[in-house]
Amino acid sequence: IAVAPAITVSALPPSDDPESLDPSPPPTDRQVASVPPDPVARPVNDDPNQLLRLSGKKVAALLGAASYVRRDGSAEIWQYRAAQCVLDVFLFQDNYGLSVAHVDLRQRAGETMPARRCFGDLLASRQ
Repeated sequence: IAVAPAITVSALPPSDDPESLDPSPPPTDRQVASVPPDPVARPVNDDPNQLLRLSGKKVAALLGAASYVRRDGSAEIWQYRAAQCVLDVFLFQDNYGLSVAHVDLRQRAGETMPARRCFGDLLASRQ
């Protein structure tokens, strides 16, 4: 006949350490949460002359669809409107298609924002 070993159970004295009340096992490896870095803001080139000699496709990729388009013979005027200003892009037909020959940036009535800042805001709002 096999005899089972005797098991003695005794209560442990209470502990003053609050962490001793936590029934979960202590961590074996520390885990660090991975937080992606804040996106780095790209500087905006606020010079409207950067549009000169660009193709119509590149202008559309940069600024999106124009608010208004006027066609006059082989020329087109694309107008982009923002709250503070209006940008007119004058495109002419050349051997490769439409390309920018002139830009005109003007303030809306009553606005006093510098033209370059307005163009930079227009670019930022389109991206």
